[in-house]
Amino acid sequence: MRGDKIGTGRRNREDIIVGILDAIDHKINKISSIMRNVNLNAISAKKYLDYLMKNRMVEEKDGEYTLTDKGKRVLELLKEKRKIELELTLLLNDVMTLLR
Repeated sequence: MRGDKIGTGRRNREDIIVGILDAIDHKINKISSIMRNVNLNAISAKKYLDYLMKNRMVEEKDGEYTLTDKGKRVLELLKEKRKIELELTLLLNDVMTLLR
Protein backbone atom coordinates (compact mmCIF):
# COMPACT_ATOMS: atom_id res chain seq x y z
CA MET A 1 0.00 0.00 0.00
CA ARG A 2 2.88 2.35 0.43
CA GLY A 3 4.47 3.99 -2.54
CA ASP A 4 6.36 7.13 -3.31
CA LYS A 5 3.75 9.42 -4.82
CA ILE A 6 6.17 11.92 -6.32
CA GLY A 7 7.31 10.94 -9.77
CA THR A 8 5.83 7.44 -9.77
CA GLY A 9 2.12 8.14 -10.04
CA ARG A 10 1.55 5.73 -7.15
CA ARG A 11 -0.53 6.72 -4.18
CA ASN A 12 0.45 6.08 -0.63
CA ARG A 13 -1.84 4.99 2.19
CA GLU A 14 -2.49 8.56 3.27
CA ASP A 15 -3.51 9.58 -0.27
CA ILE A 16 -6.06 6.78 -0.40
CA ILE A 17 -7.45 7.56 3.05
CA VAL A 18 -7.82 11.24 2.16
CA GLY A 19 -9.51 10.23 -1.09
CA ILE A 20 -12.02 8.01 0.70
CA LEU A 21 -12.74 10.51 3.48
CA ASP A 22 -13.12 13.32 0.95
CA ALA A 23 -15.46 11.25 -1.24
CA ILE A 24 -17.67 10.41 1.73
CA ASP A 25 -17.60 14.04 2.82
CA HIS A 26 -18.95 14.92 -0.66
CA LYS A 27 -21.84 12.43 -0.26
CA ILE A 28 -20.19 9.74 -2.36
CA ASN A 29 -21.14 7.19 0.23
CA LYS A 30 -21.82 3.77 -1.33
CA ILE A 31 -18.92 1.37 -1.72
CA SER A 32 -19.26 1.12 -5.52
CA SER A 33 -19.23 4.92 -5.85
CA ILE A 34 -16.27 5.22 -3.48
CA MET A 35 -14.41 2.56 -5.48
CA ARG A 36 -14.94 4.47 -8.74
CA ASN A 37 -14.19 7.89 -7.24
CA VAL A 38 -11.00 6.81 -5.46
CA ASN A 39 -10.01 4.23 -8.11
CA LEU A 40 -9.89 1.18 -5.84
CA ASN A 41 -10.80 -2.44 -6.39
CA ALA A 42 -13.38 -4.05 -4.11
CA ILE A 43 -10.83 -5.77 -1.87
CA SER A 44 -8.84 -2.57 -1.26
CA ALA A 45 -11.96 -0.46 -0.75
CA LYS A 46 -13.31 -2.91 1.83
CA LYS A 47 -9.94 -3.07 3.60
CA TYR A 48 -9.67 0.72 3.87
CA LEU A 49 -13.30 1.19 4.88
CA ASP A 50 -12.92 -1.49 7.58
CA TYR A 51 -9.81 0.34 8.85
CA LEU A 52 -11.65 3.68 8.89
CA MET A 53 -14.62 2.16 10.72
CA LYS A 54 -12.40 0.36 13.23
CA ASN A 55 -10.74 3.71 13.99
CA ARG A 56 -14.11 5.46 14.26
CA MET A 57 -13.58 7.84 11.35
CA VAL A 58 -16.42 6.38 9.29
CA GLU A 59 -19.74 4.77 10.11
CA GLU A 60 -21.82 2.50 7.90
CA LYS A 61 -25.59 2.17 7.96
CA ASP A 62 -27.68 0.39 5.34
CA GLY A 63 -24.76 0.29 2.90
CA GLU A 64 -24.02 4.00 3.14
CA TYR A 65 -20.94 5.49 4.75
CA THR A 66 -20.77 8.76 6.68
CA LEU A 67 -17.94 10.59 8.38
CA THR A 68 -17.84 10.79 12.12
CA ASP A 69 -16.68 13.96 13.84
CA LYS A 70 -13.29 12.29 14.19
CA GLY A 71 -13.24 11.49 10.45
CA LYS A 72 -14.08 15.10 9.59
CA ARG A 73 -11.26 16.32 11.84
CA VAL A 74 -8.76 13.83 10.41
CA LEU A 75 -9.68 14.89 6.86
CA GLU A 76 -9.31 18.56 7.79
CA LEU A 77 -5.89 17.97 9.38
CA LEU A 78 -4.60 15.86 6.50
CA LYS A 79 -5.67 18.52 3.99
CA GLU A 80 -3.90 21.17 6.09
CA LYS A 81 -0.79 18.95 6.24
CA ARG A 82 -0.78 18.68 2.43
CA LYS A 83 -1.13 22.44 2.10
CA ILE A 84 1.82 23.03 4.45
CA GLU A 85 3.91 20.41 2.62
CA LEU A 86 3.23 22.15 -0.69
CA GLU A 87 4.11 25.55 0.76
CA LEU A 88 7.33 24.12 2.20
CA THR A 89 8.25 22.57 -1.15
CA LEU A 90 7.70 25.88 -2.92
CA LEU A 91 9.74 27.70 -0.28
CA LEU A 92 12.61 25.24 -0.60
CA ASN A 93 12.51 25.55 -4.38
CA ASP A 94 12.78 29.33 -4.03
CA VAL A 95 15.75 28.97 -1.68
CA MET A 96 17.49 26.54 -4.04
CA THR A 97 16.92 28.91 -6.98
CA LEU A 98 18.46 31.78 -5.04
CA LEU A 99 21.48 29.66 -4.06
CA ARG A 100 22.34 28.73 -7.67
